[in-house]
Amino acid sequence: MSSFTGWLVSPFKLGREVSEKEARANLRSPGIPRPKPLNKGAIHLDSTCLEYLDRYFLMRGWGVLGGGFLVVFCVVLGGAGIYGFLQSSQGQVAPVFWALVIMAVMFGVPALVALKVLVLKDAFRYTHYPVRFNRANRKVYVFTGGARKYLEVPFDDAFFFINEDGGTGANNVRIYDLRMHVIESGKIVHTVSIGSDGGSSPGVVLAHWEMIRRFMDEGMDDLPFPPLGIFASSRVSLKNAFIIPFAVFNGALRWILAPFLFPIGVARYMALASSKRPVWPSSVEAECAPARGSRVLREPQVYGDLPGGRSGEAAFMQYWNEAETQARAEDKGLASLFR
Repeated sequence: MSSFTGWLVSPFKLGREVSEKEARANLRSPGIPRPKPLNKGAIHLDSTCLEYLDRYFLMRGWGVLGGGFLVVFCVVLGGAGIYGFLQSSQGQVAPVFWALVIMAVMFGVPALVALKVLVLKDAFRYTHYPVRFNRANRKVYVFTGGARKYLEVPFDDAFFFINEDGGTGANNVRIYDLRMHVIESGKIVHTVSIGSDGGSSPGVVLAHWEMIRRFMDEGMDDLPFPPLGIFASSRVSLKNAFIIPFAVFNGALRWILAPFLFPIGVARYMALASSKRPVWPSSVEAECAPARGSRVLREPQVYGDLPGGRSGEAAFMQYWNEAETQARAEDKGLASLFR
């Protein structure tokens, strides 16, 4: 369940100081390596602004799927129990009134809990909660969707670190992602997980951070676009909903698992189609407007599409494989940060 930390389970702990483990994984610490940058979830890039999806965008649908299953299970089982009691009492409610109340509570309360803590954290929300990096004024904007809609913090004051989830059980795989704390008066007031995670590799997260650092400190022209490209997409469509679960597997395995992947795609579409697209305030849009003559790289309509056709895709994959190999080579050296 570590992949869902901060979303469906284990909300981020706020109102506290940065922990020792987080401090060791501080990405501004001296001596942190600088591998080739990797694009992990960017959906917009120009000379002023770099924008990312939040980590949980790729997991949308799991709350609807898991919570929906529990709701239906409880309703069906509770309904069957109530029907059975009524049949045994020949339609007379009074003799079995308290049995019916107990059945309704036993199955109704878990259904409502599943609806609240799973389904409604996934559906009827925002499609994503983007994070913007503004090089011109060196600010970070975090879309929260709450009463304030967004937070802004100076880039140099934000605390960026590689987070490690899991690893406590024998079969619990460690997962690493890039997180940012917003700190006020020494206390954490907001935490966000930026872009897609690095799986089991902290080095991949380091390469993810290197793209942000290089953009903010050196500029768009120092990023390798091309061969890198913007391939993530926040666009809501049936095709995009099914691309994510099916892209995890290749070849025959994809079709073997299709009966299990199809419901995930349906649930993902339901979660996103019922949600609103985030809209930045006009003041933020004005501050993040690209400079005159800047290249502007926008998200594609279909997740995974790259500019340049087959040659562009081939160049992208060659760069990606080389950069990922280099990033994973840093894993051993980074291991000491998490122990």
